[in-house]
Amino acid sequence: MKKLLGLLACLFYATTSFSATVEEDVARYVGIFNGSAGLHSDAADTFSWMGLSDPRIFDIIEKRLLADAPASRNDKVEKNRVARYIRALGFSGQAKYIPTINQFVSDDVYERYAKTALLELPQYQKWNPIIANRANFDPKLSDDANRVINMLRADDFLLKRVGAKRVYFKHQEPEVLEVTAKELRANYAKATHDSSDAIAWMAKGLGQARVEKYRPLLQEVAANAQDPHVIKHTNAALEKYGK
Repeated sequence: MKKLLGLLACLFYATTSFSATVEEDVARYVGIFNGSAGLHSDAADTFSWMGLSDPRIFDIIEKRLLADAPASRNDKVEKNRVARYIRALGFSGQAKYIPTINQFVSDDVYERYAKTALLELPQYQKWNPIIANRANFDPKLSDDANRVINMLRADDFLLKRVGAKRVYFKHQEPEVLEVTAKELRANYAKATHDSSDAIAWMAKGLGQARVEKYRPLLQEVAANAQDPHVIKHTNAALEKYGK
């Protein structure tokens, strides 16, 4: 069973890498959440960068949450899945799910997930249209890479941070790295408390990629940045390059 779920998960993530219409994205998620619960936790986590708000997906998740929460409290795997359902409703950006999330605010098991979802929901109400905006999608890149670029170019540094973390953990396509470098160069000298974490993740993303052409930029940032958080993580990024 574990091998089967692993295969299915690989197939899911493979399909998210290629160009798809919004309707195809919606249909894929509807199929997942109408199917085996074994894929739900991993799939729910992807909503933080997919830019989807369609109730056809999240109505199913809400229904699963309300049905499965009562029996999930004493099983670690089930509890994790229900927690991901709560977070997913926050990622939807849909205010219609606030009453459902509020049901878990005073729950000893799910309180922190519900409170986080309530904080994130208004952010994703603004962010999802930006993440999913296909007006500037490059057809040569995967949809996921285009979403990351949309996040990096956003005016909101919290959203830039989400994009920069995606660079660090997954997306080091040349075009994505170029946008990351451009954003780092434009913002490092004026880093503030609100923006420094996003800028630090940009440096970390370039360090993780270990592309030699970005070493001079990281050296420049390490030498000239004023924010200690940015300096610390840029120096750590440079260590990835070695001597």
